[in-house]
Amino acid sequence: MTTSARETEAAPSTAEEQVSHPGFDLRLWLNELRRLGELDEVSGAELDYEIGAITDLNAKNRGRALLFDRIPGYEGAGSVLSCSLGSPARVASALGLPEGLDVHQLVEQLRGLPRQWQAAAAQYQPRVVETGPVCNEILSGDQIDLRSYPAPLWHEGDGARYLGTGGSVITRDPETHDVNYGTYRVSVRDERSLGVFIEPINHGGIHLNKYLERGERAPIAVSFGHGPLIYLASALPLPYGVNELSVAGAIAGTPVDVIEGEVTGLPIPASSELAIEGWVEPDDEDWEGPFGEFTGYFAGGREKRPVIHVERVYSRGRPIVYGSLPGKPPFDHSFWRAALESSLLLDELQALIPGVSAAWKYETGSANFFNVVSIKQRYAGHAQQVGAAAALVAGGVSMGRYVVVVDDDIDVTDIDDVIWAISTRTDPAQSIQIIRDTPTNPLDPMLADPEGPWVSSRAIINACRPYHRLRDFAPVVEVSPDLARRVRERWGAQLGWTK
Repeated sequence: MTTSARETEAAPSTAEEQVSHPGFDLRLWLNELRRLGELDEVSGAELDYEIGAITDLNAKNRGRALLFDRIPGYEGAGSVLSCSLGSPARVASALGLPEGLDVHQLVEQLRGLPRQWQAAAAQYQPRVVETGPVCNEILSGDQIDLRSYPAPLWHEGDGARYLGTGGSVITRDPETHDVNYGTYRVSVRDERSLGVFIEPINHGGIHLNKYLERGERAPIAVSFGHGPLIYLASALPLPYGVNELSVAGAIAGTPVDVIEGEVTGLPIPASSELAIEGWVEPDDEDWEGPFGEFTGYFAGGREKRPVIHVERVYSRGRPIVYGSLPGKPPFDHSFWRAALESSLLLDELQALIPGVSAAWKYETGSANFFNVVSIKQRYAGHAQQVGAAAALVAGGVSMGRYVVVVDDDIDVTDIDDVIWAISTRTDPAQSIQIIRDTPTNPLDPMLADPEGPWVSSRAIINACRPYHRLRDFAPVVEVSPDLARRVRERWGAQLGWTK
């Protein structure tokens, strides 16, 4: 089939099994955000820089999710969503958790869940259907013009318009046939080609390189708009070979419906707003970037990156592009990454070492550079063991510059508590250990050469009380929990205390 348009009434053979779920269907979820009072709809913002500036300032002010419509020049072409998961209420809504959670309650609710989702993922393999909302319009050949969709110039200084910031890039391992869904930035080059930034360490990059090393063109697809669970799963650091849509299905308790692309056969979410498929040809690269990244810098510069030659475009009609704008933290997606990836790190550590109590990846460290873990000390060397593990396991290895290990009386989410522990429970000459030549990311602003090698060092700060002095270390000066509760109950309202 070279050119077609399928009607939504053309029911697939599995139509009776198809499930509309707000985690997969963006329009259903936006209705839920409206009900919660967690969505602002912004009409008339300019695609060049204004949408990006509003998004960044809104994220720094902890504002609601933003849906940009009636974009000048693109009034009938679609809209852009940003700041989608920037609050506990929105994260809880996407994950099906109780309403009314604060940050601490959200983190507590998340404990153990990522491990459960991964364990259950095999039971929720994506389900192939014949059609879905994404098939409302299918374009090929000269019908395709990627410039007709709202792709913002997000930052002042970006080198291109980026249609993919919260998208999902779909690739397949040519040897194992495992499918990966990864969130990598995708720029618009011209009417029928895109630039994609995938790092060699990323699973999608491994897939592409396997094809290209064999001299074969690599099949690739991209979904640019979809429900929040597909976005979350695509952005999570899951183990190689785990299908991200299976994890999304495990969270929702029902499989994600997918269509098989007409050109590549790759599985595309059936409820996507906008998707493409095509090929990456061997030795076909062009200049990509710069782009303001999650480190808070224009790191990586302008480099040669793979080109996607697009052969099909699938659209729901007036599609909603899922924007996920990085920048100097806090930014669009720094909150959910800190909350959810902290849970992933905690799960990894608890599976390896006893006595690990909590973990937090600080937003101000781009949810990467500054990670804190608390423990109940059980033996000499326990803190150093946990620190080394936290620096090198999958949940901490990417740009994990600093790991601080604290006792379990320290709130890992409270930077004042953490700095107090560092200030009073460390001897710099004894308490800081360095691990050299550990993997980092090519977007790391400290790299002297973005071409590699992509390695850096890790500092592990043991901010626990010395194990041999646990019994005689100076006692902490603080109000007891019982007295604090009684005083708050009697005087808190009069004094305007919020906590």
